[in-house]
Amino acid sequence: MNPKINRRMLLRWSMLAGAGGWLAACTPTAPNSSGYANPGQTSATLASRTTAATSADALAPEITEAANKFLAALDDKQRAKATYAFTDAERTRWHWTTQSGFPRHGLPLKEMSQSQQDLAFALLHKSVSDRGFQKALDIISLQNDLGNDPQLYYVTIFGTPGTEPWGWRFEGHHLSRHFTLAQKRLTVMPFFLGAWPTLNDAGLKAMEREEWAARELVTSLADNKRQTAIFEARALGQHVTQNQPYVKPLAPAGLAASEFNPDQQKLLQEILQTYLNTLPANLAATHLARIHAAGLEQIRFGWSGALEARKPYYYRVQGPTFLLEHDNSRNGGTHIHSVWRDFAEDFGAQMLG
Repeated sequence: MNPKINRRMLLRWSMLAGAGGWLAACTPTAPNSSGYANPGQTSATLASRTTAATSADALAPEITEAANKFLAALDDKQRAKATYAFTDAERTRWHWTTQSGFPRHGLPLKEMSQSQQDLAFALLHKSVSDRGFQKALDIISLQNDLGNDPQLYYVTIFGTPGTEPWGWRFEGHHLSRHFTLAQKRLTVMPFFLGAWPTLNDAGLKAMEREEWAARELVTSLADNKRQTAIFEARALGQHVTQNQPYVKPLAPAGLAASEFNPDQQKLLQEILQTYLNTLPANLAATHLARIHAAGLEQIRFGWSGALEARKPYYYRVQGPTFLLEHDNSRNGGTHIHSVWRDFAEDFGAQMLG
């Protein structure tokens, strides 16, 4: 029988990683009039923070320290399994399926002691926001509903923490988080979030607003605009870019954001914010600033498939700097796969180029 990860273990991991943690992440934050979760952050405010956030990320030393604490706690055999050269092709080899569908390389949680697991989760929490950490715990806990082993999540370190460039990965079923540190900067692209079931028997909705904000947006459109937004009658059946290491913009599809009314623009920004809220706050601000600088009117929102809940659908949001794909076409529209790609920053491409 697969070991279960219970509420006590989830609380332990989140609290070990620092202040706030699980309880703070469960406290909702309402968007303000601009659609942002942090009151008072306009696009101008975000843009003013871009240089500081990208040139000398204050998180880098903390992530480095957490990674070194994790590695120091491993024995030689574990450390050899957990580490790769930064230049190894393994760094851009990634997936979201189970270990049986795509064998992982690195050190799994199940081969760690409790104290080592604590350090692995502390490293994850240092590398994402409280909400991003809670999202990860929710996704992991859903493995219990599927009869999967929730300890088949793998930690892999690339290079030597503190000697740039270096990076690390936390990955398993429905969760793939990548972190690259170079030039005193941190990038966390790409990232994958999935959920099955979308609502479990305990009432957990791991990705509720990721689904419903988009459905509210497409159903709020006038008939003629909705016809443009829905670029395929049937759900695509999967996200287009799959597990490619680097991607280019997809062909334009759907409706331009310039066609949205103010309420619809808020829903679009809520979608973006819900995903970016899983990033550390300064990085979320940086990406929002880049999106605004490139022009919100350049963003297109496209939908395919059914509009009703628990029926297959797919949507994408694409702008000049990024692509968000969200597919919920499996198991009667109760099985989400979603990925955020950045055309310049995936796997630190721009920093390393």
